[in-house]
Amino acid sequence: MSMDSLLVSDNMSTNVKKVTAEQNMMAACKIMHDYKIGCVVIVELGDASMKPVGIITERDIVRILGELEPWLNEMPLRNMMSKPVITIEPTVSLKKAMDKMNTNNIRRLIVVDSDNRMIGIITEKDIFRQIAKSGDLVANLLGTNYPPEHKEIYERFGDFMSDLLPKV
Repeated sequence: MSMDSLLVSDNMSTNVKKVTAEQNMMAACKIMHDYKIGCVVIVELGDASMKPVGIITERDIVRILGELEPWLNEMPLRNMMSKPVITIEPTVSLKKAMDKMNTNNIRRLIVVDSDNRMIGIITEKDIFRQIAKSGDLVANLLGTNYPPEHKEIYERFGDFMSDLLPKV
């Protein structure tokens, strides 16, 4: 088994939490808190097709709050979200998904169908969970020659794996 043979569609989450671009940061934070997730996808108000227009992540919120501007609480997410949203098709391999995350320095990809409608989300942790199930995949990841500027993936995978070990 290799990461080239594993598909995004078999590892993505389909119950993606979303907010509209007109909502504010507190609405996004409430959803992240309630569902214990690290991001919400931004869609346009009234867009029944749910095409993603942006994403707001924990890192975005920390960066924004670091500005310590009191008016930020009322600002619509449209002005804060990461855009354009980086997407991937469900038939792409996990290897290509990881490469796309590395290239764009992100940890999440929105999965869209051929009409650019959101059908799921795949995160770095979803990929790590799949890799952790197979010694061959762990060896494959560790043997991949990612450029030095992407060495953080090895560190994050190491952290992920150490979190799986029993605490002593």
